[in-house]
Amino acid sequence: MSVLKGSTQVALRWNYTLSPGSNLLLTTFSIIDGGNSDNIGALSPNNIASVNDKNDYRTRFDISTSEVATLMINKVTEREEAVYQCRLAVVGNVWAYEIRVIVLGKIYNV
Repeated sequence: MSVLKGSTQVALRWNYTLSPGSNLLLTTFSIIDGGNSDNIGALSPNNIASVNDKNDYRTRFDISTSEVATLMINKVTEREEAVYQCRLAVVGNVWAYEIRVIVLGKIYNV
């Protein structure tokens, strides 16, 4: 996914369909940069989002409680160029899906 530097409220969306009767336990979001993975935050099944208080994550990201599996980048900088992972913990299974963000150019005010 390519995004422009300076863009705001960029949504990273993971679409999925659970099998009938599946019980979603937790949705977690991570950033993978240079081979290292770091947990950004999580969304509980009762729709409570929490963003970790480290690496400026609370300023950089939000987790949507109105959309399924959506991580919001508040303002895109070069720092946001990375791979983002959404992990779904379901009773008996864990699935992980990734989105690579590539930061392009700059938005200029005209």
